Amino acid sequence: MITLNIPHTYRRRLPALLACIIAAMAFGTVSARVVYQIMPTLTISEEYSDNYLDSATNEQEEFITSYALGFSMGIMDINKQVFLSYSPTYRDHKNLNDRDRVDHIVSVDGAFRPSKYTELEASIYYSGNSDDFDGVQRENRALLSGTTQIKKHTVLTYSHTYSDRFDEQLRTGDFRNHTINTTRVGLSHQYGKKDTLDLDVTYETDIYDTSDDDEYEKIEPDATIRHWLSPRDGIEANLGFMKKDFDDAANDIETYSGHLRYIRNVSKTLDWFAKYRHSFSETQEYTHHVFHPSVGIDWDITEDAGVSIGVGALFNAWSNENSDDIDPFIELDAFQRFDFSPRTSLVLTGESDYSNSNDDAASLGYNISYKAGAEFNHQLLKTLYSSVYGSYQRIDFRESAVERTDDTAILGAGLHYTPLRWLRLSLNYNFTDYRTTSTREDYTENQIYFSIGFIPERPIRSDKGISRDAFDDRVFNPTDYLSE
Repeated sequence: MITLNIPHTYRRRLPALLACIIAAMAFGTVSARVVYQIMPTLTISEEYSDNYLDSATNEQEEFITSYALGFSMGIMDINKQVFLSYSPTYRDHKNLNDRDRVDHIVSVDGAFRPSKYTELEASIYYSGNSDDFDGVQRENRALLSGTTQIKKHTVLTYSHTYSDRFDEQLRTGDFRNHTINTTRVGLSHQYGKKDTLDLDVTYETDIYDTSDDDEYEKIEPDATIRHWLSPRDGIEANLGFMKKDFDDAANDIETYSGHLRYIRNVSKTLDWFAKYRHSFSETQEYTHHVFHPSVGIDWDITEDAGVSIGVGALFNAWSNENSDDIDPFIELDAFQRFDFSPRTSLVLTGESDYSNSNDDAASLGYNISYKAGAEFNHQLLKTLYSSVYGSYQRIDFRESAVERTDDTAILGAGLHYTPLRWLRLSLNYNFTDYRTTSTREDYTENQIYFSIGFIPERPIRSDKGISRDAFDDRVFNPTDYLSE
């Protein structure tokens, strides 16, 4: 495996370099229409957990009181938007006193238009915590992405994501330090009214501070063409390749995949399809074919929201001792918001996948995964909002040497009260149930989170709605969402 050996101390400085770039772009040119806002906030919160370390044998009860003095600033003009927040936060643990600390939490989000044909976005989140404790997840992340219109119907997209993490490893349950760098480049060309050709390539590394089976380097090119034979009949074809190298060469894997899909247009937003997908994977020890026929529907509401669901089966053929089998499979990719009234809304998300090397547990091999989540919001009174959410995730690792199933169910609810324009109160409850057939421990956890916020003025922020990634974090990782 070939990697860049960048010392960890320097890798942690990469977000600081991006912050300097954002600042230079924000203040390099200032128009007469620029808007500034600098505003302090104060938040006091109390968090309770009946199983802080997520353990079946060591159920540690913990209370954490936090005091956060925040400052936010917004800068906007016709060609740029920059939003900055800084929140020094003191966390006081009742039982685990050695974890008391001050976190200097910083986030920066920027959008820039350096030319008529190019748009850039950048973001940074620094957790401010350099201490690593089991049971406490942290992440410092940075993202730079852009789009450039090369010709009238040709667009180039590019992005780089940096993530320095200390989190729970799916394979072992241990907390480990690692750094993920992901670079993507894509080209999209529209050559007809609805005919498109998309090309992209992804390069990614996941490097651990100490040698680990899940450390990898990945290259993944992909090409998709969609061509309409008539206003109602279309064909979609895809070809992809993935090469993933591990520390142990015996685990290195190459996967060739592709699909052919017939599309029948029913209405402006609804299609039905018949699809066949095939993948072939090869390692030093075995080969694996997956044959996947399916039928389903696509319901596209907006550019970034809709529902795609298909029903089919996975026919597996292994060259080693793994048993050839047939697995029923529901093909799911859904993200949709339903506004029943100005006071009531429902958001749904769901996804399914099968892969020979899941990135969350890269060394465990072939798996089938499902996840689905929902959040229901209702305005009870003019100043009182309620929310109820839930999610479920299942991952089946099917290779005989590591056969296991992980199930995670989450339920939660919240109340948000604004009795005064500058005063906000929030109360949230969260329940997590984790079950596994591996050597990891099952556990359950109950959490209660209460906060009081003193905010003198509504901060300047981007008016974009919540993204799918942000919503998924909220329903699948609510602990991290509430603690930020």
